[in-house]
Amino acid sequence: MQDLTQKVPEVRKTLESMFFKFSDEITASLTSILTRENFILIGPPGTAKTMLVASISKLLKAKWFYRLLTKFTEIEEIIGPIDVVELLKGNVKRIYTNSIVEADFALLDEVFNASSAILNTMLTILNERVIYDGGNIIPVKTWTVFGATNRIPDEEELQALYDRFPLRVFTKYANPEETADLIKAGLRLRREFDTLKPIMTMDEVKKLNELIQNYIYENMDTLVKHISPIVASYLDHVVISNRTRVKVPLYVVSYLTVVGIKPSEIDTATIRAGTLKVLKYLVKDREDLSEYESFLATHMPGNLSVLYDLLSEIKALIANNALSIAKEKLKEAYELFEKAVSDPVMYRFFQVEIEEVRSTLDMLKSQV
Repeated sequence: MQDLTQKVPEVRKTLESMFFKFSDEITASLTSILTRENFILIGPPGTAKTMLVASISKLLKAKWFYRLLTKFTEIEEIIGPIDVVELLKGNVKRIYTNSIVEADFALLDEVFNASSAILNTMLTILNERVIYDGGNIIPVKTWTVFGATNRIPDEEELQALYDRFPLRVFTKYANPEETADLIKAGLRLRREFDTLKPIMTMDEVKKLNELIQNYIYENMDTLVKHISPIVASYLDHVVISNRTRVKVPLYVVSYLTVVGIKPSEIDTATIRAGTLKVLKYLVKDREDLSEYESFLATHMPGNLSVLYDLLSEIKALIANNALSIAKEKLKEAYELFEKAVSDPVMYRFFQVEIEEVRSTLDMLKSQV
């Protein structure tokens, strides 16, 4: 297991070196692959969603299937056409080659725009990894189904399909001031994509999935002890189905593997940190995402939660022109910040949050 776990962080680092500010998308995608879970990217077109799945497929030596879905898309475009030669003989058979049936990964773009026939077929693929074709039950080899959409469906008939994508990330356009860095990264991405070589194989992915599941069963009591209280508290903010809650330990251990935590390194601190990070991928909509950010601010380990409260207090003091008191509180905040940065677990998991705190501290310092 050790050798395999070392390869996954290499895949993640390779992808992060290629894509501009795509850490959540990359980490969640790889977590979904290790868990054999369906995953959806929600956001506007032109945010590199397709390129991400194509790059992962290259790095994992995986066969992938892509289709942009509209209400005019035919079912044959997804599961394959009828074999005309066999039809002339009186036999109704399909050619599954180059369809979703034979792919390791599938990316269905604008998945909620499909016809009812395709949506019904997709449900059985997402749920059971089979299709019902005439009187035959056809196994679907697809390991992970990726969805992409620019909207969360309001229609009741689409909720069942959306629920079958339990891991979710919201993508967005880069900010205007990031345009130069985005262009440079995009130009590099085009060149690097053509030269990508596999780091892992799908056989290794499947083996690692099996090993992770065995680890979870062997360490079930410890994992549940530290994960369940966090999830239970989170449920006051965000609704998570029973089906998804049961899988949270699998998500957490897979996430830890993706970020480079070996089984021998998993302890209370990493389990709690991994759980807090994974909960971001279980939100339903952007309102839930705001709830998650609030939850994270009050549940981060060590000094970070205290720091968030202290920053709010300093902002209030500055707003009320109590600058001398604000200056003393700011000194206290910097001391707490240095302790947070020196904690290796804290920095490893919450580097983005730490950098945000650093930026806020420097901004407040300039005001006092």
